[in-house]
Amino acid sequence: MLSRFAFIRYGILAAALATLVPGAASAHAMLHTSDPVDGATLNASPRALNLAFTEDCRVTTLRLLDESGRERQVRREGGRAASSKATATVAEALPAGAYRLEWRAMGDDGHVMGGTVRFAVNAAR
Repeated sequence: MLSRFAFIRYGILAAALATLVPGAASAHAMLHTSDPVDGATLNASPRALNLAFTEDCRVTTLRLLDESGRERQVRREGGRAASSKATATVAEALPAGAYRLEWRAMGDDGHVMGGTVRFAVNAAR
């Protein structure tokens, strides 16, 4: 049988552990990698834009904008089901210039996140 002191001590320990564990279990999905990588300079227009997340999420927005803010056409692959990856094909070759891929996603826990991947395409040689 536990003494009253041991019972209180184990109770405090259990309460402390309970406050630590949910923090680790409630981590949100984050962007893990992208292709092209953020800040890349490419020698040719990419055919596809790829995002990889740390866990499954639903990508709700995927827009490619040029340096003047004009949206470039991309086609989402794979639908809108939750996945740890999102891919979009570029409709036509991108001319030389700076681009940004803006994305927004929602995790299974309802957490909304977003970000931007910037890259540049060099002029044809």
